[in-house]
Amino acid sequence: MNHQLRFWRQLGTTCLGISFSLLVLIATPALSAPAHASGAFTFSAPFMPFATTPGRLKANAKDFEGKTQESIGNVTGNQRDRLAGKEKQAEAKVRNAVEDVKDKAGMG
Repeated sequence: MNHQLRFWRQLGTTCLGISFSLLVLIATPALSAPAHASGAFTFSAPFMPFATTPGRLKANAKDFEGKTQESIGNVTGNQRDRLAGKEKQAEAKVRNAVEDVKDKAGMG
């Protein structure tokens, strides 16, 4: 039974890593350079429902990572994964609050 639990935990961790990597690969080229310089796709302003800054993107990625890790902890019954996931979600809330302050101050 212990080997099955280890397998599912390792599979969940691998899926988390792959999904986070894909998120970064998809979002980074569009935010790092203009389309004419990088050849990457870009989002035009009318199609973006919210202002995406690198800080807010990191906060959203951290929230996604935390929710995924918490879900893995729920499935495997691992209390440490559950708590680590909740901790990452709390960190994401703080990062989003910082970005809200930056937006209001005009620094974002």
